[in-house]
Amino acid sequence: MPLTQKDLDSAVTVDRAAVLLSSEELASSGRTVAPYALIVLNQPISNLALLERIWSNATVRACADGGANRLYHALDEQTRPKFKPDFIAGDLDSLKPEIREFYESELSVPIHYSPDQYSTDFGKCLVQLSVMNPEERLAIVALGGTGGRVDQEFHSYHTIFTHEVTATPEDESAPDRRRRQITLLSDDSLTFLIPPKDGGQTVKIFTPRSAVGPTCGLIPILGPSVISIKGFTWDVEDWPTSFGTQVSTSNAMEGDEVYVKSDKTIIFTLEIRR
Repeated sequence: MPLTQKDLDSAVTVDRAAVLLSSEELASSGRTVAPYALIVLNQPISNLALLERIWSNATVRACADGGANRLYHALDEQTRPKFKPDFIAGDLDSLKPEIREFYESELSVPIHYSPDQYSTDFGKCLVQLSVMNPEERLAIVALGGTGGRVDQEFHSYHTIFTHEVTATPEDESAPDRRRRQITLLSDDSLTFLIPPKDGGQTVKIFTPRSAVGPTCGLIPILGPSVISIKGFTWDVEDWPTSFGTQVSTSNAMEGDEVYVKSDKTIIFTLEIRR
């Protein structure tokens, strides 16, 4: 399964990192950001430049329960009103009373309570998005989707697989199973699935070096996979990868685009430049 010129010419472009670019950088690269919803999860926020960029690019902005605490504490009295969520959703076991009072009373932010213990607060926000706009299919950027507790991070991976890989046409009527493109974001990393749909598809990934890299990783989370990659410091062809044998972590990207071909869906994660 080596990468042929035909593979490179027919590759499907993936540009998840475009959400990190300024309007000037987007214009110079000839790219646009597709509409997306930003969901702030319950992880510390220290990169305010990143927060401001992805907030300004988002169409809808929400906090998942304790994510509202993180947003509140990352800002000051002057900037909090500028970062007003469209809603807060979750089982509300983490949302501090005084912060709930601020958003609910002072900023008039709708707060949606769901007692369902079979879904995370991340999932509850996805459901609320579907309830608010039944016909839309906004992509999702989840700030705080990686890092923190390992079990919660793995549930974030489970969530993106649920919405991008295992969802079927019959699931479309279920708000928590609707097909969506989901990107996980932290202060340090941008993470998503490739290929997003069919194994064996070659993808050309936009990797603007002004915003991401050089370090990256390709993780065979679905089991043994075979990958071919081009544009990396360590390119490989027909390379078997699996947990317990060999995994391409701490690889590096050489430029503003790379190519990946895999026989299974894998996770691709990129370092965010500060």
